[in-house]
Amino acid sequence: MTKYLQILLGLVLGSVMLLASSPKAENSRIEDRDFDGVIDRDDRCPNTPFFALVNRNGCMIKKIKISKEREEIARKTLSQRN
Repeated sequence: MTKYLQILLGLVLGSVMLLASSPKAENSRIEDRDFDGVIDRDDRCPNTPFFALVNRNGCMIKKIKISKEREEIARKTLSQRN
């Protein structure tokens, strides 16, 4: 995995974990179904491609090319955390 991809994945996972640990998460479930780091209620572009770089509104800036195998592993890992 390239250093750039590792950093991106760390940011995405960190965002998901940070949102999940926020006080609001205790009262209601925070969802990010497309795993872009933007919670669904604030996501203006739902269903962005997996491993896309997105802006703060959840809209794609650029898609990062990764193998289907790695994409599936990442999806499963993120799904298990929610």
